[in-house]
Amino acid sequence: MNILDIITLKEVYKKSNKELLEYTETDTSPTLFKEEFEENKRKIVQSLDKIKDLGIITYWDEEYPDLLKNINDPPVILYYFGDPSLLKSKTVSIVGTRKVTDYGKSICIEIAKALSSYTVVSGMAYGIDSIAQRNAKKTIAVLGNGIDIIYPKSNESLYNKIKEEGLIISEYFPGTRATKYTFPYRNRIIAALSEKTIVVEAAKKSGSLITARYALDYGREVLAVPGDITRLNSYGTNYLIYSGATPIISIQHLKELFGITNLEGESPSENPEEMELKEKILKLINEGKNNLDSICETLKEDVSAILSTIMQLEIDGKLSQENGTYFTIN
Repeated sequence: MNILDIITLKEVYKKSNKELLEYTETDTSPTLFKEEFEENKRKIVQSLDKIKDLGIITYWDEEYPDLLKNINDPPVILYYFGDPSLLKSKTVSIVGTRKVTDYGKSICIEIAKALSSYTVVSGMAYGIDSIAQRNAKKTIAVLGNGIDIIYPKSNESLYNKIKEEGLIISEYFPGTRATKYTFPYRNRIIAALSEKTIVVEAAKKSGSLITARYALDYGREVLAVPGDITRLNSYGTNYLIYSGATPIISIQHLKELFGITNLEGESPSENPEEMELKEKILKLINEGKNNLDSICETLKEDVSAILSTIMQLEIDGKLSQENGTYFTIN
């Protein structure tokens, strides 16, 4: 069968990406395959000339990201609006439930802002996806439908913002309507585009867990925000942590995981009272008052504040504890 009979405007979407790529090893050489594919790409471009600013990247183009190329079923074609150079930037995927809580919303905003040096990859869905992308400095939206279709319609302003300032991509031919299958399948692209995937909130049955599964299959790190065990939206993230995902226990911890240090001139995350309490606790421990009872008795502070501060000092690697006795770490 001639490869041109396979890769045509109508037929390319009837074959899986894996089937298309297999032709590089069967009917023709990779070089000839690429040349013939490029010819069809030109035909596609000509047929789509009414869609302003539309771009097309193929598997063989230099702009195609290596992270995506190395999965077992990479998209052969990516249609895009915006800046394709973001595909080669530092990326992190942030996903989660559509039915977001106030807690999930506030944490998601903090995470997106803390990772301002990264390009946030997500699916532009209701809830966590949209919140992350609205608060990200740079973002890539991966659609589960044709790139010219805004879904959900309520995200039109976000769609237009990303189109102008970020990057929108889709493997589906323009005009393709979303189905219950296209969204789970596009999640592999979200997972593949980043070394790390963060799940903020997720119920027991959540599309974001599919993204996490793809990330694990690709050997990528999955991080999750712990949640209240009485909330349905916490089951998925808590289960991920139980299964080995990295818990995000604070924004400072998140920055440490990503190797982010405070920028010059940036205000410290702690207020002066918190910093002073840390210094007092460390001083007392060095003076020999190195158990909780003696620290609380001396400081006359709220016990919960002392416990929280001691825990933070342990997380920061400044304290260790053995059998109820605390030691400072230089």
